[in-house]
Amino acid sequence: MLLNILRSYRELPRNIHLLFLLEFSLSLIHVAFILILNIYLRKQGFTDPEIASFNSLRFIGALAFALPLGIYIRGKRLKPFFKLAAIIVPITSAMIIESIHFSIVPLIQLSFLCWGVGMMLMRVCSLPFIIRNTTADNSTEALSLSAATWSLATIFSGLIISGLDWISFLNISKWTISFNEQGILWIITFIGMGAIRFVAKMKEDDPQEDDKRVDIFSLHKTYDWKLIFKAISPLILISIGAGLTIPFVNLFFNSIFGFTSSDYSLLGSFTALLVFMFSLLVPTLRKKYGYWMTIVVVQTLAIICLIVMAMTEMYASYSYAVLIAVGAYILRQPLMHMAHPASNELMMNYVGKNNQELISALSSSLWSASWFFSAKIFEWLRILDYRYFEIFLITAFLYAIGVVLYAFLIKEYERDQKKRSDRVLPIADELTID
Repeated sequence: MLLNILRSYRELPRNIHLLFLLEFSLSLIHVAFILILNIYLRKQGFTDPEIASFNSLRFIGALAFALPLGIYIRGKRLKPFFKLAAIIVPITSAMIIESIHFSIVPLIQLSFLCWGVGMMLMRVCSLPFIIRNTTADNSTEALSLSAATWSLATIFSGLIISGLDWISFLNISKWTISFNEQGILWIITFIGMGAIRFVAKMKEDDPQEDDKRVDIFSLHKTYDWKLIFKAISPLILISIGAGLTIPFVNLFFNSIFGFTSSDYSLLGSFTALLVFMFSLLVPTLRKKYGYWMTIVVVQTLAIICLIVMAMTEMYASYSYAVLIAVGAYILRQPLMHMAHPASNELMMNYVGKNNQELISALSSSLWSASWFFSAKIFEWLRILDYRYFEIFLITAFLYAIGVVLYAFLIKEYERDQKKRSDRVLPIADELTID
């Protein structure tokens, strides 16, 4: 069985493999930033509210451009946008690293903004590119492979960070290379620059003539906005909740339990391995157990794990608290991520073929908007001296409402499934940040 699964992924079109390598290269940078950038900022003297403010800026670009981009790319070649992403992300990453080192706040803000635009270009275009380069027989594998990219990048980034941190420094002739947060981020950024090579090897034909471009002045007639709003409502709540927690989990472990960049990176790598394994199995699990199990049940369990992790702050002085926090985090990650492909499949199937490209862009835009506002809320809450566990409980509450909305959506979709059989699309997971 395992060999058959691996063979199905190996036999995917060359363009899909190249897209996977592109996503993996840029995700290496993205993950490294999530794992240790906040700690780097803290060591450079920036406060939690300032760190939250910087993080919020990377979502503004995506918020502003994701939806127009989703409309614009219909009927256009996608390779040029991937090329832009492969150039923008490494360059702006380097700018972020050095501007933090020299504490140039305006440049930090500008770099975060442009960095978010670069990542948005890749995310919005990935799903349409996969749809165009696969058939009904292999699209599930292609989309699942794309979903697993984030986890695989987390594994490698975590191992690189931990390995370099263990080495500490390297003497080359008269030069000494220090493997602190700045040095590590530079090395991973350099590795991520290889993304441009994979884009260059892509071969893309012009889109089919029947893939009509959308007149921006007739958007209200072109798309079914009622369906779109229903489908995306749970995602909004879950993304807001995730934005309050996920970018700042490293600060939680650093502040409460004294985790170093290396400690948290190792933890992230281990959990990512579990996420990666489960991501590849999601199509099988979804077909066997359905949406209720892969969305409602697993997300409910993930919420419980988040609450358990958050409450360890109340008894952090006890030696066993860190074990409970780590255990809850390890369980939460694969559970929450396992639900994302299934929930995105549900969303895509529910809205139908005519709305799929728009909702791909809209979900990216709303996710960015939610995380922007969440980062601002986190900033304000920390200024008001809210503790981490209090903020994480707010996340759990928002998650719970989102799960309830998913339950209603599943009920409605299953009731109308036979009437909408011509709108089925395999599993897709573009939003794997949390």
